[in-house]
Amino acid sequence: MKSRCFRVIAVVALVAAVVVVLSPIIQRNADTQPVAAGQGPLIISLSPPAFAQTAGLKFPMNEAGISAYVNMGTAIDLVKARALLSAPEDVTDTYVIGTIPLTGNDESMWPHVYIGKDGWLLAYYPSTEPTSYLFQWYGYQGGTVNTTTLRDILISLATNLHLDLSKTETELSYFHFKYPDATKLIIAVDTVSGNDEFRYTIPSGVALYDASWTQHAEGVVLSYGNGGTSSSIDGKSLYSAGGGTYTVCSEIPQQYESPNVAHSVGISQSGASGWMGFAIVFLYR
Repeated sequence: MKSRCFRVIAVVALVAAVVVVLSPIIQRNADTQPVAAGQGPLIISLSPPAFAQTAGLKFPMNEAGISAYVNMGTAIDLVKARALLSAPEDVTDTYVIGTIPLTGNDESMWPHVYIGKDGWLLAYYPSTEPTSYLFQWYGYQGGTVNTTTLRDILISLATNLHLDLSKTETELSYFHFKYPDATKLIIAVDTVSGNDEFRYTIPSGVALYDASWTQHAEGVVLSYGNGGTSSSIDGKSLYSAGGGTYTVCSEIPQQYESPNVAHSVGISQSGASGWMGFAIVFLYR
């Protein structure tokens, strides 16, 4: 992975159900100032795709988890679409399903895609994988989170199939098939070359369906074999590694999802060079 990143602190807000006021759930420390306009988390509204509600549809709804989709408004050549798949899983006269390479990510992060002859494109991760798989570390420059792995793969698909890219900008939507009642998803990230800490609190008025994290290290070089990267929640180790470049995703343990409790996340990069990032993803209503 060849991404570059600058240090960023994201102060984010979670929209509580039935209220319009933003309730802060994540902050760095007591004297942190609000971030400037345009520097914040990615908050995504979730809605089910119309085609997935069609009776008799072969789309694997029981398999899919977090998904992004768009109707390109034109017929798609499935022969060309099939050629883009690295691992075809289901090929028919009306759709194809398979995995497709995602630039800058290893094979474990490649999304599955559904390509319909009628113009539907859908990218998804299996429901067994953490929702945090959609965080796109490749190319992340710090500041506002403005894309996801699923969005990037749909843009790549539309480009290679010579489709109207404006559709992916104006009509792309998200949905989590395992948690169909969830209506919002929020992503927040912190990156460091050193040590940092932030806190999050889940308001009692929020119905939380899923909480996950992803940790990334980029070019971390150890000093005489010492140092590395690590994360923790409330002082308990979450993930530790040595040097190099890696990405790992997992679920936040349930004991750190209690409402109205401030939980502290610590991250550390103690190598001689390089940086690390840590992002959390909440799925809620």
